[in-house]
Amino acid sequence: MMTKQNLSRRRFSTTVGAAAVCTSAAVAAPKSLLAADHKKGNIQFSMYLYTLMNCPWTREEMDLVEICRRTKSLGIDGLDFIGTGYHKSWENIRKITDDHGLKTICFTMGVGQLESPDAKERIVGVEEFKNRLEVAHTLGSDRIMLNQGGVRSGNDSDTNRKWMIEGLKDAMPLANAAGIEVTIETHNSPTAPFKTSAHFSEAIAEVPDLKVCFDTGNSFINGEDPLQGYLNNKEHVTHMHFKDVKGELGKVKSGPCVPGTGVVDLPAIINAMKENRYNGYVNLEKGGPDGFEVYKQSMELLGPLIA
Repeated sequence: MMTKQNLSRRRFSTTVGAAAVCTSAAVAAPKSLLAADHKKGNIQFSMYLYTLMNCPWTREEMDLVEICRRTKSLGIDGLDFIGTGYHKSWENIRKITDDHGLKTICFTMGVGQLESPDAKERIVGVEEFKNRLEVAHTLGSDRIMLNQGGVRSGNDSDTNRKWMIEGLKDAMPLANAAGIEVTIETHNSPTAPFKTSAHFSEAIAEVPDLKVCFDTGNSFINGEDPLQGYLNNKEHVTHMHFKDVKGELGKVKSGPCVPGTGVVDLPAIINAMKENRYNGYVNLEKGGPDGFEVYKQSMELLGPLIA
């Protein structure tokens, strides 16, 4: 007997499979399922499970029911899952989030093969990319985020970006056909393909449907003023990581601090987001002995500014 979920998965596979036959064709970008009235901004916090790892759980030990309960207690309605390893199927995770009235607003996991100079390996990357789309579909999300660090290829940042763009040209039609938005993070790895706003502008010129997940702390670490970096890509930024640091621009030597307590001018960035009618979610990123306390403290500092 076919369940609604099985039928949904079959429909997803059929749709994406058909798109794979013509990945070189231009496919119109769908309207985002999250797109509300863009005449007015609506900034919301989302719970990034990366912030909860090792505080006190590893990813494999995470109690998702407890995470959902505590997330709701903070007044947060969105979750961003990263990677795999929760000892549950994605279908089971979807049921847990639905039962708690939470929406998965993003599924985060990179695809290292897309950065490869080897065309055959990039084809393997496209298959991995399809897996990311299917997970997002199962979780009920219309967004994936590729956290591309560039380490796997062994190449430098510029080389990784060149081949990542080529890989995205083949992969993006699949996402468009599935109705799933693709974002890539501003990453602080020395070999990451996308470290500055100029890198994203270069990619978007060739892959117009690509969106930006802007990380304020990584932008600062990479030596670009985060406010200016956001403004340079503002029309393409649909997801945000609020990360804060201490140190000088481009010379940060320690790990991130609680967002709102460091040197990144988050109030100015929030004002710019409002002026640009940003309509989406913000992950708070730091980690520590208790990620929920990080969220609580940061929300107390920044919540009044996004209201």
